[in-house]
Amino acid sequence: MEKNIHQLFPFPENGGLVEETPPTFCFVKEEGKRTYTVLVRKKQGDFVLKKSTEQNYIIPEKILPPGEYQWNLICDQEERGWWDFKISEHAVHFLRMSAQEVFDCVPNVRPRHLFFREDLEEIRKIRKRELETLKRNIDLACSRPLPTAPMFHWDEDALPYREYFGRYRDYCDRDMVACALGYVLLGDEAAGEKAKELFLTICDWNPLGPCSLIYPWNDEIGLSNARCLPVVYDLIRDKLTQQQIYLAEKTIEAYALQCETRLEKLDFTANPGDSHAGRIPAYMGDAALVLKGSSYVEEQVLKRWLKKALDIYGGIFPFFGTSDGGWAEGAFYSTSYTKWYLPFFLAVERFSGFRLLDRPFYQRVSQFFLHFCLPDRENHPFGDGYWCNSEDPEWPGFFAQNPFRVYAERFGPLLAEEWNEKMAEPEIFKLHLLDVFLPKQTPPQMHLTGKASPMGVFQKAGFISCQTNMEDQENNTALLIRASQFGSISHEHADQGSFALIRNNKTLISPSGYFGRAFGTNHHKFWTRTTKAHNCILVDGIGQAVGSREAVGRFVDWHYDENSGFLVEADLSLAYPMLTSYHRFFSLTESRLVVEDRIEAEEPCEISWLLHALSAPVLQKDGILQLNHCGECVDIVPIKGLCSNVTVTDQFGVQLNDGVEKPYQVTMPQQYHSTYHTEKQKSHHIIVEMRF
Repeated sequence: MEKNIHQLFPFPENGGLVEETPPTFCFVKEEGKRTYTVLVRKKQGDFVLKKSTEQNYIIPEKILPPGEYQWNLICDQEERGWWDFKISEHAVHFLRMSAQEVFDCVPNVRPRHLFFREDLEEIRKIRKRELETLKRNIDLACSRPLPTAPMFHWDEDALPYREYFGRYRDYCDRDMVACALGYVLLGDEAAGEKAKELFLTICDWNPLGPCSLIYPWNDEIGLSNARCLPVVYDLIRDKLTQQQIYLAEKTIEAYALQCETRLEKLDFTANPGDSHAGRIPAYMGDAALVLKGSSYVEEQVLKRWLKKALDIYGGIFPFFGTSDGGWAEGAFYSTSYTKWYLPFFLAVERFSGFRLLDRPFYQRVSQFFLHFCLPDRENHPFGDGYWCNSEDPEWPGFFAQNPFRVYAERFGPLLAEEWNEKMAEPEIFKLHLLDVFLPKQTPPQMHLTGKASPMGVFQKAGFISCQTNMEDQENNTALLIRASQFGSISHEHADQGSFALIRNNKTLISPSGYFGRAFGTNHHKFWTRTTKAHNCILVDGIGQAVGSREAVGRFVDWHYDENSGFLVEADLSLAYPMLTSYHRFFSLTESRLVVEDRIEAEEPCEISWLLHALSAPVLQKDGILQLNHCGECVDIVPIKGLCSNVTVTDQFGVQLNDGVEKPYQVTMPQQYHSTYHTEKQKSHHIIVEMRF
């Protein structure tokens, strides 16, 4: 069968190791509606599965024991051929439950979704610090007026969409949720009344208008409503009249139906790379669990929603989260996109015992947070939003105030648990309140997390981190590198082979660029997402393709030794189709970083060697660039292959507010861009040393 470039990687991969059983067998669909047959056999042995489907995945209904297997795919008399894979001795047993089985386990009590009433005493006991923060949230919420409906769709003078939804999260995701939690956890009647007022105000707005999450409206307002309304309804239901219950349940139904419509239009299981859509099966599932027993929404509809949610989360999800624990979209998105589904996952688990979080990605994601998402760092390469943190006024709370919550408690490692403790009590909760007061977690039977390591290798997602003193970030040097099979799609940039250097939480070598006012501005599209904005190379002024699934990189070797330091090799050849070969090597010790490029081309070409920083580097007489940023210093020394001249500028190639109307222009910190050049030749061997 012809190979398609698609948003899905076939699994199990040929020669791959599988760490859950039974695995999901998924593949890329051909054009048109066809029937696919998956064959699975012991390696050169008996068949263990033969099953057909019109979907792009199949899940066996029984555990496959550890061992060596082969699988084949047949479609319209065409045969792909046998692929080998191995199920690990330590594979998680992950036998899926049916939607009917889970639905039957949902109890007829309130509240039930986040916790039961019998859980409250223990939650109050173990979450004392978090409850103090919650009280501050409630005081803030009760001091604020009710929100006004969006009017940007008809009033030119109204608050525009981008500014409106930023404020709307404060009312919906923050204030309403905090007050509903305070009503149940603290017995705070005033908080309950405020939650009810906010809830009914939102329910009064037409869910098919600008609060919708489907075309022709932008989706952020609708996503907040789909996320928060079911849980808040469950918490405050005893405060509602029958008319208000009808309004609430029909509003929740409307948003869940929109979630379902959007997934169907996307054919999401075949196109799981749609960034926003990955969270909405959970919201559909939340609605199904909360509305069980409703007099106004048909039970068969609830079961249909629950089945679709369980099929997705028990199968092809997550696309950007890989079994090594990495999140391919980068640090900023990893912290929030690993939280949206937690209330649904843990409700299913409490009701039925079916543990979605036992899958390998969830067990290991806290390792990714330790290497890429520590909150004290100045920024968090790579991808969109790398410049943000949880206190950032641009996207408050979206870089999660505590990404470790739930994951560290259940899976560790110990260092992640320590970070979770440090971050338990912020001044206020900004966004992610729905996972704060969940009942205590229990570890899995098969533990895959492992210990924290100075070298974090997330090869499938496309990241490597090297840290010289992981336990003490204020005396640590971190080298972060990207080389990813995911290319430059979604929130990822054309930055294969790019790197960042962080010393003592200060970023010396950084990506550059911002969103500007919002995702998709001229600056974002034509600077931030492009190779020019990153610590990469250009070939005759040309970088990697933007928005490409083919402009990929991969790590081919990595090594750590306590005495000799870190070594990493990345093959970036496919990211630069104008070259015949490109390998980039990194060597990191306590005192220096060496970056080495070996480049081959059919025709002579000039290489531009790019470096970006948050403070202005100063050119010394001996040709060394000296960078001093917030008291941290690095000398950048070209050793081989670069011409002596280097240009340094504080100007973006596309200015931050290009094309943005003056009232909505933004101000962001300055950045600095250095460019070296080479002679034109077919072979290039470049060595640059950075001395601390």
